[in-house]
Amino acid sequence: MLPLFLFLASALATWAAVSTYCGSCAGLGCYKVTIYSICGFMIAGSTEVLARSKSRLLAQVSERLRNGSIELPSLPDVAIEVRVAVANPDLEINDLVRLIQQDPGLSAYLMKVSLSAVYSRGNKITGLQSAINRLGLNLARDLTMSYALKTLFSINDPAIKREMRECWQRSVHTAALSYVLAKHCGFDPERAMLAGLLQDIGALPLLSNLKAFPELLNSATGLKQLIHEFTGKIGSLVLHKWAFDSDLIATTLYRENWLHDSQSSKTLVDLVLIARFHTYLNTSQHRHLPKLHDLPAFHKLGLGSTAPSVGVEFLLQARREVDELRSLFQ
Repeated sequence: MLPLFLFLASALATWAAVSTYCGSCAGLGCYKVTIYSICGFMIAGSTEVLARSKSRLLAQVSERLRNGSIELPSLPDVAIEVRVAVANPDLEINDLVRLIQQDPGLSAYLMKVSLSAVYSRGNKITGLQSAINRLGLNLARDLTMSYALKTLFSINDPAIKREMRECWQRSVHTAALSYVLAKHCGFDPERAMLAGLLQDIGALPLLSNLKAFPELLNSATGLKQLIHEFTGKIGSLVLHKWAFDSDLIATTLYRENWLHDSQSSKTLVDLVLIARFHTYLNTSQHRHLPKLHDLPAFHKLGLGSTAPSVGVEFLLQARREVDELRSLFQ
């Protein structure tokens, strides 16, 4: 079996080689507008220049994946150190406090979250240690990761800043809905929230390689097509590099694969798919989605009894909690 990096690199190379030219007059280089079905969306093919740029970009990313030269994002040191510390069964809370205090921004963020309505549990917060006690070690670890992810998406390059912001906002919305849905479906809410936040991490290396392709940067349709098509596949590579569990990698790999069916009992992939589906409600992209009751994940989560007309009712009614969670990551 091919290693994950080589398998996905090979897949990217195959996709990059797919021709988009009209077969009846290829000798004239005539471009034929093609309709692509991408993750449930129908997106019109772009111009010949965009098609060539897309192929070159994917070939470049594929080659860099093969030879290991692609710049996958690195986790900030504090996120790595907190993960290692929390994994230590002999960890003393004071040691974790001292570690987190080295990053004033992270310390303030954890304090803010602990004081939010979502995590308000009565006990008084007098400092970082009491904040961590309220949140718990695992949630403090996952919130440290969310804080680190936000810094990775905070890029000031005007060429890709807008797309980065949109990807982060979509991830945050998915994470908030995943948290609420997890409580209803018997999953760990914090883990579900982290899975939602990680879904768009593959956009980082993809967008960072776009500078040499201004024609793609200047085409909203071409750029969104690339992001929809390849973010999940590249994101799974990033999470593999970061040594995340296979279920978190899977939620990224099957991102927006609406009809995915693992043929097993309900999984984290199913839960995050339903959460992400709801982020597109009341948007122009909603009309391109399949019906909610056609998604295998919908039935595996036991949501069929809700008989939705548009979305899962309790998620639609949980707007206040969802908005509160989203505000924590902005």
